[in-house]
Amino acid sequence: MRKTIYLHIGYHKTATTFLQKNIFPNLKKVRHIKNKKIKNELYRLRVRKLNDEDILEIRNRFDELGKEEKPTLISYEGLSGSPFKQKKPKKHTSILKDLRRVFPEDQYDVKLIIGIREQVQMMTSLYIQYLHMGGYKQADDYLQKLEDHDVLDQYKYNEYLNFVEDIFGEDYYLFIYENLKKDPDGYLLKLLNYLGVKKIPEYDDYPANKSYGVLQARLARRLNYFFKTKQNPDGKFEPKKTKRFGLLWPRTFLQNKISYKIHYKRYTLPEEMQRQLQERYKEDNIKLSQRENVSLPNNYLY
Repeated sequence: MRKTIYLHIGYHKTATTFLQKNIFPNLKKVRHIKNKKIKNELYRLRVRKLNDEDILEIRNRFDELGKEEKPTLISYEGLSGSPFKQKKPKKHTSILKDLRRVFPEDQYDVKLIIGIREQVQMMTSLYIQYLHMGGYKQADDYLQKLEDHDVLDQYKYNEYLNFVEDIFGEDYYLFIYENLKKDPDGYLLKLLNYLGVKKIPEYDDYPANKSYGVLQARLARRLNYFFKTKQNPDGKFEPKKTKRFGLLWPRTFLQNKISYKIHYKRYTLPEEMQRQLQERYKEDNIKLSQRENVSLPNNYLY
């Protein structure tokens, strides 16, 4: 009998952290493996070129942490790609192929969960996250890096689903971020039903950190330039850890209530950049909307 594996593979910025912290650990019907226990295995899948020995080691680790009597659930947005990597990242399709090698069809019944978000909002959120992580470049420079690394086309969701179906078949769940925002409990319950769970578990609804606004983004670009981070390895100053304030670097002082009280206006990408992104994804989104059982919000159809 094949073991059931649920793989929640992202994308980034589609409520993955909310699900990983608040929902998945509280499920009784599945065995959720926390990412800290498989950090090395997830990193290798996301970044490395894997030989057969690597694949076997990763499979054995996942099997070791799973439970025979329950399906296993692994949730990690990095399995859909690496939009914050400094060098050209491993292709998302290569990660899919490696996941199939880890979980061969004759031994595992693999069911994917794929979260998507409208691409202009997705790129906006990714750019702000890049600033949160210590980046200092303008939005057009960040998106140009994604273009140079062949990452932008990885957000053509219909094309990606074609790859998914070629490798894993059609038994997957498409999780649309905007539909969750519109009907949190109803849409979340549909996802849980796919996992074999009949009701939403109790959870602590921790407030999400508010993202940078226009002022915070502008200051972050200037201040981040001086701090050494993964997004700016040539920075002059190492962020310092203190007992009172935690890590002393721009994010500590920009992403807080005082900063937002002084000034907050939602950050948006420049209009011309938005138009170019819409044009890039328009045709693919139309094809996505024509798929059976896909309830795509209107903001995807430009």
